[in-house]
Amino acid sequence: MHTRYPGAADTDTVDADEQLTVRIAWYYYVTQMTQQQIADHFGITRARVNKALAASRENGIVQIRIHSPLANCVALEHRLQARYGLRRVVVVPTPEDPNMIFRVLGVGAAPRIQEHLAEGSVVAVGWGRTLREAVREVQGRAWPGLTVLSLLGGLHYGSANNTVEIASSLAGLFGGAYYYLAAPVFAPSEHYREMILAEASVQDVLGKARQADLALLTVGDLTERSLMLERGLVSAQDSHTLQAAGAVGDLLGRWLDADGNEVDHPLNRRAVSIDLEDLRRIKQVMLVSGGPYKGAIIKAVLNRGLVHELVIDEAAAEQLLGE
Repeated sequence: MHTRYPGAADTDTVDADEQLTVRIAWYYYVTQMTQQQIADHFGITRARVNKALAASRENGIVQIRIHSPLANCVALEHRLQARYGLRRVVVVPTPEDPNMIFRVLGVGAAPRIQEHLAEGSVVAVGWGRTLREAVREVQGRAWPGLTVLSLLGGLHYGSANNTVEIASSLAGLFGGAYYYLAAPVFAPSEHYREMILAEASVQDVLGKARQADLALLTVGDLTERSLMLERGLVSAQDSHTLQAAGAVGDLLGRWLDADGNEVDHPLNRRAVSIDLEDLRRIKQVMLVSGGPYKGAIIKAVLNRGLVHELVIDEAAAEQLLGE
């Protein structure tokens, strides 16, 4: 089943005027473009933009979220679901400003996350800017029995993108508990990694993670925009040797080739995270990622068959489909 928005009509009943209205609402409320920027983008008057925004509020398209499908996004959802055997796909419009990609993906992911949560749920999380934004959009409630677990080691300092902060933020929305791996993303050596993984506390967290109801993941690329490179977890030299080994990006600190196989590289032998094959034990695995540099690694993860649900932007979805 593809994503349907509450109260949404079938795509064959949504005319071109409504499509424009929904896009205007999305760019204004989600990506925070000004009315003049939107008018320039679509080649229409600012008065037309203002009228569309007013109409979107009056007819219920805009409430807290945008409650209407975009025909092209829904079509892409269908095709990605069929191509990769996914249970659910959400495609959101690509923002005009590339810096907004994390926010729009977070807005698209939050309703899907909330649909999977309940009192007593166990949620396992990765890290990164996209998941940070998704958690910020989730609406909390009193579910003290909810548990959040980290799937990989973290940074040695505070950061909103860190897996510890993401786990604590999500748990805090529900008054639940959270557990994290008291270890770095990459151990200093293979021997030290084995020692970390043998610790009782680490075994406990990873054991709970394997039984999770939901896993929330994102992926990293190997460009200079990569959070791994930005935070110094991967050096420029590492980036070159990873690419030489065939890596296209990482999932939970595991560097994968285009087919989704872990490449032969020292970083993979030092990564402190759940074994990727253990993700298959988790009931629902959701990948939230997009942008112009993530296509190859997203495709690699989908090729490996580790993901049940995908939240992606329109341009990246078209890239995956070769359009």
